Amino acid sequence: MPVKNALVVDDSKSARMMLQRLLTRMNVESEAVESAEAALLFLDKTQPDVIFMDHMMPGMNGLEATQLIKNNPKTATIPTIMYTSKEGDEYFDMAKSHGAEGVLAKPANQEAVMAVIQSLDEPAANDEPVINLNPGSENEAAEQSNIPLIEIDKLIQKHLKLALTQAKGEMAAGLDSATQQLQNAQAHELKLIERNWQQQYEGLQQDVQQSLQPKTLFQQTRGLNQKLATLVSEKAVKAACSELLDQTHSNLNDTAASLSTEIQQLQQELQQEIQRTRKRATTSGIIFGLISGAATAATLQFLL
Repeated sequence: MPVKNALVVDDSKSARMMLQRLLTRMNVESEAVESAEAALLFLDKTQPDVIFMDHMMPGMNGLEATQLIKNNPKTATIPTIMYTSKEGDEYFDMAKSHGAEGVLAKPANQEAVMAVIQSLDEPAANDEPVINLNPGSENEAAEQSNIPLIEIDKLIQKHLKLALTQAKGEMAAGLDSATQQLQNAQAHELKLIERNWQQQYEGLQQDVQQSLQPKTLFQQTRGLNQKLATLVSEKAVKAACSELLDQTHSNLNDTAASLSTEIQQLQQELQQEIQRTRKRATTSGIIFGLISGAATAATLQFLL
């Protein structure tokens, strides 16, 4: 049965898109749904040539859906391939017991998908006969001579197309394999880079936490604290000295003013005292003169 269209059932959008891309490269049209329930609704209206069914999905799983598909006469003849990451003979047997035709491992590559399609695309009994292009006997040549040339051309074109399709499939499989290897290498490198960054981040985090410890902060800022304390103390001392000098100058000015006032008062008192002394001296001189004159007159009278 030639496979021309397929149904992809998977809850992962990336898995659906990847498988659909591989099927497109093999000229197989595909539709996709994200759940087993949606697949059953789809099959009620449309019947594809093959179903690729994921196993683990929310709600109904792939094996349950496959068994329902096989139990329904309308869809029982549609081959179902389990498209899953589960492997092993035990799972293969379980898939077979639920009605699956086979198992396609995730992530799929072009070669694996091609093998599945070719296993389903076997020639039927009413297909055109295959012509031996290198006959080994005259009888075979005679039998072939009875076939019209146009039929031979059709068969040759068919085999050429099949060969080209297989060649394209092999090339695509090689490219997919190389792409997958490159993606795996990139993923590995990204994991290494992420791990390295994670280690560096954890180391920095530990360093930061360690540096925020009170003892560590004290040790690291001791010198700065001492310098800051010295600057603060020097500034405080300068401020105190400046204030003391200002206070001293103010006191000296007040004292000088007070002394000047007292000196002026003393000078005034001294001047007054000098004037009084002069007056007393004048008065005393007059009296002394009078006494001296009287004494002199008395002496002269006595002598006479």
